[in-house]
Amino acid sequence: MRFLFVLIISILLPGPKLGLALQPDDTVLVRIDDIEITKSHFEEVYRRNNVEVTLAEPLEVEEYLEMYINFRLKVMEARNLGLDTNEAFIKELNGYRDQLAEQYLEDRDVTEQLVEEAWERSQYDIRASHILMTLDAHAPPEDTLAIYQEIMGVRQRIIDGESFADLAREVSDDPSARDQEATGYRPARRGNAGDLGYFTVFNRDYPLESAAYNTQVGKISMPFRTNFGYHLVKVTDRLPAMGTATVAHIMLMTPPGTAEEELIDKEEKIHDLYDRLRSGEDFGELAKEYSEDRPSAEQNGKMPPFTTNRIVPQFIETINKLQEPGDISQPIKSDFGWHIVKLVERIPPPPYDEAYGDLKQKIQREARSKLGEEAMIERLKKEYGFEDNQEALRAFYDVVDTSIFEGQWDKDKASHLDEQLIRFSTRVFTQQDFANYIYGNQRRQNPRKISNYIYRLYKQFVDEVILAYEKAQLEEKYPEFKKVMKEYHDGILLFEITDQKVWSKATADTTGLKTFFEENKSHYQADSLSEVRGMVIADYQNHLEQEWIKALRRKYDIWINEELLEEISID
Repeated sequence: MRFLFVLIISILLPGPKLGLALQPDDTVLVRIDDIEITKSHFEEVYRRNNVEVTLAEPLEVEEYLEMYINFRLKVMEARNLGLDTNEAFIKELNGYRDQLAEQYLEDRDVTEQLVEEAWERSQYDIRASHILMTLDAHAPPEDTLAIYQEIMGVRQRIIDGESFADLAREVSDDPSARDQEATGYRPARRGNAGDLGYFTVFNRDYPLESAAYNTQVGKISMPFRTNFGYHLVKVTDRLPAMGTATVAHIMLMTPPGTAEEELIDKEEKIHDLYDRLRSGEDFGELAKEYSEDRPSAEQNGKMPPFTTNRIVPQFIETINKLQEPGDISQPIKSDFGWHIVKLVERIPPPPYDEAYGDLKQKIQREARSKLGEEAMIERLKKEYGFEDNQEALRAFYDVVDTSIFEGQWDKDKASHLDEQLIRFSTRVFTQQDFANYIYGNQRRQNPRKISNYIYRLYKQFVDEVILAYEKAQLEEKYPEFKKVMKEYHDGILLFEITDQKVWSKATADTTGLKTFFEENKSHYQADSLSEVRGMVIADYQNHLEQEWIKALRRKYDIWINEELLEEISID
């Protein structure tokens, strides 16, 4: 209720633009003690909230001014009572500020570009293979260069004619590229030679997704980096997006290790079933009798709906060729066996306008949402003249030891470090500032290379101090931010003081409520207060507010420029 009330107040009753230069027509319209409200400001508020918004019965200028004065009186009273110094008030206001600031601490153009990009990619399914060489996400530049050069060498071998699949089996750090023997908890698996199958937007890490969508079919990407390391991608197919599909299938299984004789028998059998279907036999009946995928066989072969990355590649290729529900494919072979596929339903991706909200939510939940923040940080570095001292950073490689991974590192080991580490705008941070940051963020964790760990913390430290500095400047840099914060400030105060003076008081003041009921009993068709208590409380709240406003108007000096008021006319 509180948030909704504050939101409504922030929309309907914004505070005056205090501290702004007066325009030629900015003559004072109203003065409440030492608070001045100009004519142009009142006209803007009245137009925005009473004219441009569709209201059943718009208020006349004089009526709206009275309501606005009442609002300002209540807020002034709340401030004079010190409600804006309460710890709870400050905490709540800061919470609103944090939420509002998020919109200013990322590049909003980048976010909109990501939505458009995601929709465009959602129109296609990509099949690609990859080779991975692992690298810590926060490895220092020298380690990064070594892995980059290594994977560039692999790329050159492919360009020179070696098989991508063979090299994936040989050098890729993705274990799925190679055959895996059976273990006590899983069966044997065929290696995929780096084949990722078909996927669409949001199915893979954003850098991998981008590399695949930006590489032509049959071509090899340049090396690119994810949190896992460096990759190469070869795009093998690009199809119109399948969307969500429902199919039925008849399946004959050929798991790894199936004897050659049985393989031949299964192939002959699946083609025999296909011939029977072409002769008019019922798909569902044949699926029930012969399909070895028993869960779907019991449903006439029907499988649950699936999206691109949830099914074997052969199904995607086959569904792409089936035009209408009821169409049946020829026998196809997958790593799991033989299939005959019948299309039941296919739902394509929605148009842009319908997809927009969902795409934006997905982006905000994903790592790619950080791109807006990263773009903002890079812009701020340029704006504020960011400089850093890499030599001063490397000094930490010698003073931070493995005790950091036990959460036991002693920052006194860095007490002799006192050089400047980074500088931007008017801020300077030294090695000691970073040492304190390392100390405050240490925790028990798996050991890693010290240089990687320090470099990750350093980037995190830089990002945080730059964003914190920018966050502190928002009121000065963005007048609209300052205005909304003023509205939140006044809205929360209004809620607090109205609750004290009217809402809670009407409920807690049982004597006053009873007296009010007795004095106005003729308005209620009841002899007992308990029978109409809710209605009486609502009326008593109105009574308390009216009396409170009268008292406030006696307490504070109110002056209105009546001649100026007559000039206000909004068509």
